[in-house]
Amino acid sequence: MNPERAEATSETEHQGGPKPVPYTYHDGREDYLHVGRQEGAPDDQPEAIVPRFDATPTPAPEAALPPEATALPPEATAMPPGVTPEAAEAARSPATPTALPPEATALPPEAAPLPPEAPPRAAAQPPREAARMREIVTRGLRTGAVMTAATMCTMMAASTLKRGSPWASMNAMATAVGLGGRRASDRFDPVVTPAGIAVLAGGLLVWGIGYEKALDATRQRSSALTGALSAVGGFLLDELVLPDRLMKNFRDKMGVLGTLSKYVALGVASAAAPR
Repeated sequence: MNPERAEATSETEHQGGPKPVPYTYHDGREDYLHVGRQEGAPDDQPEAIVPRFDATPTPAPEAALPPEATALPPEATAMPPGVTPEAAEAARSPATPTALPPEATALPPEAAPLPPEAPPRAAAQPPREAARMREIVTRGLRTGAVMTAATMCTMMAASTLKRGSPWASMNAMATAVGLGGRRASDRFDPVVTPAGIAVLAGGLLVWGIGYEKALDATRQRSSALTGALSAVGGFLLDELVLPDRLMKNFRDKMGVLGTLSKYVALGVASAAAPR
């Protein structure tokens, strides 16, 4: 019990006033009710119950409405016929934007522009194969020129020793294309001799290109073995592919040893071909 209230009760009892009776309100507040006659009241006056109020009364709590008062009637919440619960839920919920899939916004590859720093490869640099072929041809021409010089000097020296004329071997070379007849002349001929020189030079330039192409395809470098193979290949070409009169005129104008020296010079030039 509150001491202040106990003191107030004692003073009231000594004064002979109404008696305080403890009372608890419906909201939980406690207080005293004074029961008895007030002083100066007539004898026939009934006893009065005078509540004692605090100086700071507790405010009454707000009355909450029962659930029945806030609930909507069934008619207001019923769904119309033909509407599914999912559709009704979607209608009540706010619409949220949906993101488009990447396929709907991506441009096709052919419509995407090339970046400025990435030009087409064909415009930026020549194809690798074309550059590689040009390099092979360049090396082949150099090798063919070396073959031509070595072989021509050897043939002219051999025919000089055999026939006393350096042009005899060149005239024999012209018989490969049908010039000079079946038996080549030993003297210089303004038509046959230059034709023989051109046939020898042109054939060895083409041979040099083929030789370098073979080295590139097999990833080999010029060596004694590749030179020997080149010499054997030249001999087989003259013996088996070109007309028979060519080898007959070679042996007639240069001799057997001179003819063999021609292919030895070809092999040495092939093995020593510049890279």
